[in-house]
Amino acid sequence: MLAAAAAATADMKGRDFVSEAEELKKASNSGGVEAGRVWLERKRDEWKEIPLNVAVIGRSGVGKSSFINAIRSLTADDEGAAPVGVNETTVDVHHSYPHPSNPLLKFWNLPGVGTDRFPRQTYLADMQVDRFDFFLLITADRFTEDDTWLGREFAKRNKKYFFVRTKVGVDISINRKAQLKTYKEDDVVRVIRESTQKHLKENGCENVPVFLIDSYQRKKFDYHLLECRLVEYSPMFKKAALVLSLQATSREVISLKVAELRSRMWKLALLSGAVAAIPVPGVSILMDIGIVAKESEFYFTQLGLDEISLRRYAKLTNTDYKKLRSIVDGYLGCTGVVGVKGILKLVNELAKRAAPVLSFAAVEESARFIPFIGSLIAAPLSFAGTRYALKLVLDKMESVALEVIECAVENCADASESDEADDD
Repeated sequence: MLAAAAAATADMKGRDFVSEAEELKKASNSGGVEAGRVWLERKRDEWKEIPLNVAVIGRSGVGKSSFINAIRSLTADDEGAAPVGVNETTVDVHHSYPHPSNPLLKFWNLPGVGTDRFPRQTYLADMQVDRFDFFLLITADRFTEDDTWLGREFAKRNKKYFFVRTKVGVDISINRKAQLKTYKEDDVVRVIRESTQKHLKENGCENVPVFLIDSYQRKKFDYHLLECRLVEYSPMFKKAALVLSLQATSREVISLKVAELRSRMWKLALLSGAVAAIPVPGVSILMDIGIVAKESEFYFTQLGLDEISLRRYAKLTNTDYKKLRSIVDGYLGCTGVVGVKGILKLVNELAKRAAPVLSFAAVEESARFIPFIGSLIAAPLSFAGTRYALKLVLDKMESVALEVIECAVENCADASESDEADDD
């Protein structure tokens, strides 16, 4: 799964990289160096300006609100959370829930089709389906004939959609209590999956991805796979917006984020210039510390290592925040990598470890870009050093983020074993 996630984006993204390099050349040829710089700065922050609307559709009580909160890494008592309750909460079809990291990424809680208020005949028009980029059809048991009808209608319109079966943890808990001697979780999940797929096939939806999730047990079942598939199936120009908006709460999402962040490095390195470039103390490498510091802070937040992200993740996984914080501080060697001084200290420490081959490796790696953008590199050493410094920082922060995830996974596993012991 990690390999599939990483494949979604890459350092030099084939046609994407070549086409972007050509765009940059055209901008520079027509408007000079300044036009090229403007293009680079616009591309760096372009993802923040791309709207993405995801419709979450289902009957009352199937867990839509809980899912919308989960995918935004919120709990029901957080500010901005979708209301969760046993009564119908979907009363306004024009209300959306923006992602806390990106207000243009919105999840819409839409009612199911086939009720007196929302009949088939007018449902597609009532919901204004053309405004959505993606659809998630959700149920907590069997998908109804109305659900599969809606899926077939989306297919006719070439709309992307998934089927999502929620509250799997509830089914497992009931089965465990009913069959103490013969209970096996994997068997329960397999039966649910097979019966769901069989039912959808019988109703003309056999080629649509199906995900089994529990919004309160996101480390289990298909939740993180669903996140990755949302990225994979999203419109090409919106993938970056989705990847950089999701919270780094799994190995899979971290892999996607790191790949996307790597794909930005050549653009940022091109922005570096001789005026802002300074040598790293004790190492033969020249870099633009301003660019490296700003982008490193972005990595820090994107990979969930900042205080807000860590506290949110600790709350979601019932893990001690101080334990997660100590992992980050211990591996990075400082308390919160903030500002130019903190970044320079981190780069300096990382660079010294690679000092014997650093200058050669930086220039050699950057030489891969020369056939495409060589004529645009005004300061080759600064370009090479800046890009290599970013690589060192991202590699280190990725490893720290994975350690944080591992700690939370172990904590969840221990809690699960304790719960099972209590049941026994």
